Amino acid sequence: MSFLERSRAWDLDVDRYLNRVIPPSPLHKLPRPISRFLGYRKASHQDVGNVLGAFWSLLGAFCGLAVISAVFNNTESIQRHYPPALIASFGASAILEYNSIRSPLGQPRNALLGHTFSALIGVGISKLFQLRSDYESIKWIAGAVSCGCASAVMLLTGTVHPPGGASAVLAATEPAITTMGWYYVALVMWGTTLMLIVGLVINNIQRQFPVYWWTPLDIRRARREDEETVSDARGGLERKETEEEQRYNQEGETIEINGAEVILPEDLSLNKEEAEVLEKLRRRLRKRDTKEKRCWRGSEE
Repeated sequence: MSFLERSRAWDLDVDRYLNRVIPPSPLHKLPRPISRFLGYRKASHQDVGNVLGAFWSLLGAFCGLAVISAVFNNTESIQRHYPPALIASFGASAILEYNSIRSPLGQPRNALLGHTFSALIGVGISKLFQLRSDYESIKWIAGAVSCGCASAVMLLTGTVHPPGGASAVLAATEPAITTMGWYYVALVMWGTTLMLIVGLVINNIQRQFPVYWWTPLDIRRARREDEETVSDARGGLERKETEEEQRYNQEGETIEINGAEVILPEDLSLNKEEAEVLEKLRRRLRKRDTKEKRCWRGSEE
């Protein structure tokens, strides 16, 4: 097998290692008024239509960017560095965080870390290029390299946030931002945090944001590499069961479905697609139960 063929299977999943130490979400333990504005819902609800969605995305984008601009332009310690009135990449983030709020690209992990990694890379690469006396004539190369590296890092770390590419390019090509140096990274982090805070308020009035904070997976125990071979009841085949799955089976973490209702664990929330799947299964069970009752009555007669 050639090197190119072997490389097709290469995959780095940082969550495989990070999820072992990331604690489970505590949102379900918080008072409902607080957990609601942190994105937690006990049951999944259908999203609003595009008319209301357009209204909330308009209001969110305005409020988010207005708050950032107000803070940046009225904070003396920030103004000492002569920043632009508004960092352009935040405009692109506003679309993801207030409009396409269910997109994985706009969740807190992606927004905060994607912007931060990109800004770090952009500043670092621009400083390397500034070691040359002809930086002004080659800074376009620095911008391209910054965006490419930022894209790769975001993909490998599971923090892809498209506006982050713009943050990297601005660090290398925008004179006012290039002059700020490493302070630009702090400014990007602060601006992204402000945008997230506004999003938690605006997006949770009638919608749900974020869909998740770290990962869509349910993190309840540290992931273990230890595996145990168990028999598959459906075909006598063997599969691997992790230690975590064994604990789940022992503790009885289950979803119960019958013709009348779906019973979920108290701290488990579903997205729209998952709720639809469970509802379809419930309806099938209900139809089957009705059919069996009819057959039973017919046999009695």
